Amino acid sequence: MEATVDAFDKLEDVPIGYWHVLLQDELPNGAAGLHKRDDNKQPFALVALTTNWPVFMSHEVLEMLVDPQGTLTRAGNSLKSDQGRVEYLIEVCDPCQASRFAYSVNSVMVSDFYTPQYFDPVKSSGVRYSFSGQVRGPREVLDGGYLSWFDPQTRHLFQLQVDGKKKTIADRGEVPFAAESLRALSDRVSADRRDSVIKGGSRAGLRLNAETDYRKRARVEKPKLTAVDHAQVAHARNLWAQLERIAAAE
Repeated sequence: MEATVDAFDKLEDVPIGYWHVLLQDELPNGAAGLHKRDDNKQPFALVALTTNWPVFMSHEVLEMLVDPQGTLTRAGNSLKSDQGRVEYLIEVCDPCQASRFAYSVNSVMVSDFYTPQYFDPVKSSGVRYSFSGQVRGPREVLDGGYLSWFDPQTRHLFQLQVDGKKKTIADRGEVPFAAESLRALSDRVSADRRDSVIKGGSRAGLRLNAETDYRKRARVEKPKLTAVDHAQVAHARNLWAQLERIAAAE
């Protein structure tokens, strides 16, 4: 899979056909990141400007690339003993999302992510289960992470949550038939799990400082329209309108 990431000062400058990842001062309900689809069913993501925002930016970009519509699942035996076959959500960063498991690219902290072998039925030697190698077996969840699945018998969303040595299987409730996507629902009910990214410690030398912290140098604000390509302006207006609806709904 090949992709490029480009930065733009204004939403109106983004060419038609790009998938948007928008940095905002804050998100509804204190979320660190959200997956959405625009009115044309194209994916976009929102990321809050926290100290560790590069980790969550990479988290959202990776999951958008792997599953643009937020609907992919992988069938497998449930981690909950009284369930049978379930559908695991493809969220490649959630099990290893905590900042302390991030790695550095050109001195920028980015999220670890699991590989396609993550859902193998059995553990094998010599297999890399996450890019950094810190996930050491199929469906392993690291401290601060979680793994979500849909149980077709109850239509409920479940999660294995790991905090230190404590492992909890949480019932996140019934999945509405009208849900935008399983991943969007998972994001909405998992805001409490994102604290490990926002507040979690990072390895020495990777945390942003006063010189590199974007928040100290600029703010993301709704820009004034300029005389640029009319199609881009129209698309930007539509997206701004949708962002306002998202904020109002929350």
